[in-house]
Amino acid sequence: MDNLKQAYEELGLPENASREDIEKAFEILLKKSRSRQSAPDSSTDPEADEYEKKLRAYKLIIKAEDQRKIAEMSEQRFSKWGKFAGTAEKVDDFFRLYKARVIIGLIAVVVLIFGINAYIDHREEQKRLAALPPIDLSITMVGNFMTDEHNGGTPGLEKAMTAQFPNFKRLSLEMLFLPGQGEGGMAGTDVAYQQKALAVIATSSPDIYITDKSSFNWLVGGSAFLSLDKEAAGELKALLPEGAKVMGKTDEDTEEHVYGIDVTNSSLFSQLPLAKKEVIISLRGDTKNKEKALELIKGYLKSLPAAAK
Repeated sequence: MDNLKQAYEELGLPENASREDIEKAFEILLKKSRSRQSAPDSSTDPEADEYEKKLRAYKLIIKAEDQRKIAEMSEQRFSKWGKFAGTAEKVDDFFRLYKARVIIGLIAVVVLIFGINAYIDHREEQKRLAALPPIDLSITMVGNFMTDEHNGGTPGLEKAMTAQFPNFKRLSLEMLFLPGQGEGGMAGTDVAYQQKALAVIATSSPDIYITDKSSFNWLVGGSAFLSLDKEAAGELKALLPEGAKVMGKTDEDTEEHVYGIDVTNSSLFSQLPLAKKEVIISLRGDTKNKEKALELIKGYLKSLPAAAK
């Protein structure tokens, strides 16, 4: 005799008994149990084992009923698949049981594909850079400058600057946007721009800085620039109009020196796809391309209105 059939017999029910009949039988069982527990000698009641048997029988029947209902619902759910209902149910069971593993597997595939594409892009970029001519000068622009996106943005500006100097095959340009500081100081977002610029400046070594007045004043104190006193009195002197020398002091030297050359009004610089207010060219203190940097300064100085007179 199977366990389920025996369970029905324990409760005195036929195997086709309804759920309502099963629950009624259990309620009668509970009432008898409560009456027995309230009796004085309930601890020695010989019917205790019988109650436990019927309780186990009830639980077995209810479990079987729940499983039957689940099976019926599942059959109705997959009936639309016709002869493929069994296959559809197996697939559903698989994804239900292994959902987490499937999701993790899909994520792993996506990450793998992304990684492969990133690696390929990196290799292609390395090939592109390797095919380019060596850098003649590296330039970092710091200040309230804005490139013209319709003319290629920063790469377009880089290309346009290189084209202005036939002796140069390639200029490398990096833009660090830094809003001008008003009388009330910098706003919160402006401070964030300044912190970002400071981080880049601390970890890069360009040959030239091109700044506006506000950014020049911010950087000069930290000894970022090379003194151009000697050059201003020598090879640049004939090209320097009045007011083109930009003086400054460092935190370590309170004496003023020439740390920048103002080429704001250079017609050559004005041809570039760049929005600007002031343009001050300074050499980094440890530049390794001083001669080429001075050549660039001379090129812009020659196109200043005063130099043409």
